Amino acid sequence: MGHDTVTIERRDTTAIVRFDRRGRANAIDFAMMEALTEVARGFEGDTRTTAAVLLGAPNIFCGGMDLRDPAFARLDDMCLAELRALADHGTRLARAWAQIEFPTIAAVEGPCIGGGMVIAAVCDFRVAGRGARFGAPEIAIGLNMAWQSVPRLIDLVGAPATRRLLLLGEEWDGAEARRLGFVDRVCEDGTAFDEALAMAEMLGARPAVATRMAKRQIDAAAHGHDWMSSATDKDQQVLAWLSEDFRATLKRFRDA
Repeated sequence: MGHDTVTIERRDTTAIVRFDRRGRANAIDFAMMEALTEVARGFEGDTRTTAAVLLGAPNIFCGGMDLRDPAFARLDDMCLAELRALADHGTRLARAWAQIEFPTIAAVEGPCIGGGMVIAAVCDFRVAGRGARFGAPEIAIGLNMAWQSVPRLIDLVGAPATRRLLLLGEEWDGAEARRLGFVDRVCEDGTAFDEALAMAEMLGARPAVATRMAKRQIDAAAHGHDWMSSATDKDQQVLAWLSEDFRATLKRFRDA
């Protein structure tokens, strides 16, 4: 399934994937999630690409899930199987990007919130402008932190920082995200893409097969338990969607 706001550009052996809704805080809707999943799966069997750079809109990486997506207005009309299938969109997206064989780099400018933070987390590297802002407001709107992201966040920044992020609603700028280990490089605002592209070119100059093998070893050691630890994410999300707290959030968004 295509999506006109998700594009792929090639520069030598680097793939550049952009997702930009040109408004609405670059929030992710279900169609965009399917398109990004399809893009990632399209790299299966690709032996030419040596790295991918993933970026959002010019001044905002991603504002999280689009709560105005029409699917949320139909929750009461869906059976349990349909609800679980809808909730599986995020898991499939995260898994598809995590399983890409070659290194992936998220270039982050501005807000990187909720689902956007998850997308950045499943990339191998994150480059951020100093003014980038990372946060996960899921609990504040009555949701769980899904998409199999909690164990990955803990692997990246540790349990204490993950608790502060999720339970207290702490937000990080580029410097704090770098200090915690979530971001690999911080640069001047507006230059994250250039820095990420330079990193991709550096990766492309190294032996490609050995790089892919090392990435797989690292992933297996660091994130091999992620899927097991998040086995109930999808069902928790369905329950959260049906909660009074989340319904109140949807009403606020509809009425705004």
